[in-house]
Amino acid sequence: MSRGHAIVTGAIGGLGTAITKRLIAAGIDVIGTDRRAEDIDPWIDANLSVEERAKFTFYPLDVTKEDQIATMSEKLAAEGINVAYLINNAGIQANAKPWEMDSKSWKRVMAVNADGTFYMTRAFCKDMVDRGFGRVVNFASMYAYHPGVGQSPYAAAKAAVTGYTRSVALDLARDGVTINVIAPGIIWHERLEGVLPESEYQKMIDQVPAGRSGKPEEIAGAVAFFCSEESSYVTGQTMHVNGGLYLPG
Repeated sequence: MSRGHAIVTGAIGGLGTAITKRLIAAGIDVIGTDRRAEDIDPWIDANLSVEERAKFTFYPLDVTKEDQIATMSEKLAAEGINVAYLINNAGIQANAKPWEMDSKSWKRVMAVNADGTFYMTRAFCKDMVDRGFGRVVNFASMYAYHPGVGQSPYAAAKAAVTGYTRSVALDLARDGVTINVIAPGIIWHERLEGVLPESEYQKMIDQVPAGRSGKPEEIAGAVAFFCSEESSYVTGQTMHVNGGLYLPG
């Protein structure tokens, strides 16, 4: 049963589509955000049914911009919207050898993945604490534990997300608010094309015990669990969804 609205960052395309549809199917109204506002109409036409559209609202948002987040938070509060679920899905990568990595790319990857998670959580977790209920789901990556070639800023940013989540879990636990991390492995979707070289992709698939890449819907299922009542005793944890490619322990 829904306790309020969900915010899904990076909602357009990729994992965001599957997460949005899964939460709507669970009866949760979704506020989707993405900085690519110009793509929202064709995305809605291609991905959401008439019924789903009635439970979806879009806000253009760059998660690296504190002022934009503050404006959205204030607007939602003024409209009486209770944000009970926060899915920090927005993320980007940059691929280069360490000696070729430019500062701009490094800072952008850190800003979207790590700073964005911090800014969004800071903006909405206090209201969750005040209401005595909340679910925050952050996104790391298998690369935080088992890095890929040329992915140093991404690995660093996602490792930062896991450390941040574990610490914040201690601050929120007594108030009925959980915060957890999903660390996907190779999940094939259209936004991965052009980011991961085909040779690297095939090399990794060959190493996956499950023998395949994952599906966005499988990540959405993990999000749905962390948003559910059944996960109320789980916080500060990382769920590895990678077909056995990385086995912690």
